[in-house]
Amino acid sequence: MGMIRLKNVSKFYYSKGIIASGISKVNVDLDAGEFVVITGESGSGKSTLLNVISGLDTYEEGEMYIEGMETSHYSAADFEEYRKKYISFIFQNYNLVSSYTVYQNVALAMEIDGCDNAEIRRKVTEIIDKVGLSEYRNRKVSKLSGGQKQRVAIARALAKDTKILVADEPTGNLDSVSADGIVELLTDIAEDKLVIVVTHNYDQFKDHATRVIKMHDGKIVEDTGAAKAYEAQYHADSIGRSNARAKRNDESGITYGTQLKLGVRNTFNLPAKFLLLLLVFLFVVSSVSAQYVSVKKQKDTVSEQGWNNFFANYDPKRIVVEKEDRTAFTKADYEALENAPHVEKLVREDIVYDTSVYIENEQFSFYGYMSELRNLDRELDLGSMPKADNEVVLCGLDDGWTFGDQPDALIGQTYKVSTGEGAEHDIKVAGIAMLPESEIVNDEYPESIIYFSDNMIAEMRKDLYASNSTTTMLINSVEEQLMAGRGGLVVNENVPEGYILLPTSYDQGFKEGYAAGNEVVLKCKALYYEQELTLMIMGTYGEKTFEQKTGLTDLALHDGEIYISEMDYRRLYEKGSFQASVFVDDTKNMDGMKDMLERGGYHVLVLRDHIYNFIDSDILSIIQLPMAVIVCLAVFFIAYFVVRLILKSRGVYFATLRMLGMGKKPACRIMRVELVLVCMIAYALFILFVCLNRIGVVSAGNLVDYIDYLKIRDYVILAFILLFMAVLISGRFMRTIFKSSAMGTFREEA
Repeated sequence: MGMIRLKNVSKFYYSKGIIASGISKVNVDLDAGEFVVITGESGSGKSTLLNVISGLDTYEEGEMYIEGMETSHYSAADFEEYRKKYISFIFQNYNLVSSYTVYQNVALAMEIDGCDNAEIRRKVTEIIDKVGLSEYRNRKVSKLSGGQKQRVAIARALAKDTKILVADEPTGNLDSVSADGIVELLTDIAEDKLVIVVTHNYDQFKDHATRVIKMHDGKIVEDTGAAKAYEAQYHADSIGRSNARAKRNDESGITYGTQLKLGVRNTFNLPAKFLLLLLVFLFVVSSVSAQYVSVKKQKDTVSEQGWNNFFANYDPKRIVVEKEDRTAFTKADYEALENAPHVEKLVREDIVYDTSVYIENEQFSFYGYMSELRNLDRELDLGSMPKADNEVVLCGLDDGWTFGDQPDALIGQTYKVSTGEGAEHDIKVAGIAMLPESEIVNDEYPESIIYFSDNMIAEMRKDLYASNSTTTMLINSVEEQLMAGRGGLVVNENVPEGYILLPTSYDQGFKEGYAAGNEVVLKCKALYYEQELTLMIMGTYGEKTFEQKTGLTDLALHDGEIYISEMDYRRLYEKGSFQASVFVDDTKNMDGMKDMLERGGYHVLVLRDHIYNFIDSDILSIIQLPMAVIVCLAVFFIAYFVVRLILKSRGVYFATLRMLGMGKKPACRIMRVELVLVCMIAYALFILFVCLNRIGVVSAGNLVDYIDYLKIRDYVILAFILLFMAVLISGRFMRTIFKSSAMGTFREEA
């Protein structure tokens, strides 16, 4: 049995329900040392027989043997390995890579075989010289004439050191002189190889062919010169050399470095294709990142929609801080916090920031939250900035109702302000800042605010400490709890420092029948401190002595109150500010600010992390994640179909690689390198644009969310998502390339 044997082999083609015969019941033996010429009219089956012998096409009936081994069970990968080890091609339509140079096309066959670079450089140079293309070695094939392309195809076939060389019309595009040279070259090759040539021009080969096969209607009708005899020793030497070559090919293959090189080369060798792919992946990058940001933004938005039972102003930018040692803030502490990076504002008297107060007189009342004058960030619409401690600025919505129909009449008027805890102070309205109705967002009205001076804020803070502390009085070995403010422990200017005035009901607790001259101990237990005062009872008051001792007139309104001096009251409750609120300039800086404050010796509470949401975050995730996956899948399939159209010409390229013996795995890696590289370039451009927007070089409003919500970790996650999509697209594309035989794929793609 020879090198190739066909036994009753038939090939059929299927097209739109019609079955056509390519070759039928072909029987032939071919061996090394033969120069076989196959002739016949067009459609006689010459090329089909050549494709079956070379493994480019499968067969449906019979059996083909390769050195005695059956091939009917061969898979596509087996035939690719067979072509790699045994077959060199010269195609009628060249099957060259037009975007490669002459050198790159010729070297491609050796690179697929895994030859080392030094051998490739030496041998390719020699072969290019042999076919007369030395001056064109660095020219792209697309710029060559038809005859020159044919020479490149021949040079590529010669570069691949295999047992069999097949040629389909190898001289069809050459002049007579060049054709004669190619025939002589093929004759030399046939000394120790099997050379099979399909041609219409038999006259060019008749003096060189050792065997002529004539075909008609898919069958061999004439086989002249078969079974040419060789001396046994020469034939054995030939087989030995062939086996040596086969062994080298068995042990080698295209290297990972070559696969990477081809992938990078293919990325940029066709500028139009590269730009189109870049646009597609820019679309993928922007779509996936937009969906990613949308999920994060919606989650953050929902997290800000809720309430907090302890803090009325749960601004998402707010961080409540206290010192680790729980001592009061100093001026230096405040200055350090205000000068910290990314601080928008600092509320020093945090305890009053969540407190609402009323101001009222007989003509007007106003309700709002307290804030410090230094935090007023608006121009006044009416009046002027306060000059005295008891002057305030009102800030509220300009809706015709908040300030009445004559807001300018409120300026300079005196009002009582109450914290809601029984303490009252006289204040004057110095200015008014009106908020336009455009600040109403999603039917949520902006809060009304009353801006106080630092001294007035301190007074308010003292009242709040008193009302929010636990105050007890130890008298005659009995401890009772007092309420600070009206009806409880109250400041009275008639009581000297160090003394306390009690109702007469306390007299009966002493054996002498009166309390005067005895001591009581007042204890205040607040969140941040404890204070104790020992006071002397200056006396007691009753119905007849109430006005004389207290200076007050309405006993019914003040019955049961206990009076101490202003200074003693301050000793109990005026202990400074133990809590402040830092507002970051942007929520994206929240984590960094939190870390910085904790390293600086503060306990912190990020309010947006302690809001009771209207929508449970787990429910939101259940809704959002499937939608995000669906959107990403839609983007994937859109990108795939567009990439499939752009890479239509690449199908011919990879079909050519298959014809040259490249397997599925290395071809897939080359495609993967190309798409991943384009994807990463698109991603790098996207990040560059975001960075330029961040530093103000370009201005794109839709990129603000990317800057706000994407951190380094998010960019890494996005990169992995995009890489995964690029790999999936390349894999899906390559499955279509390898779904049928090499020749079938080539016909479909071409």
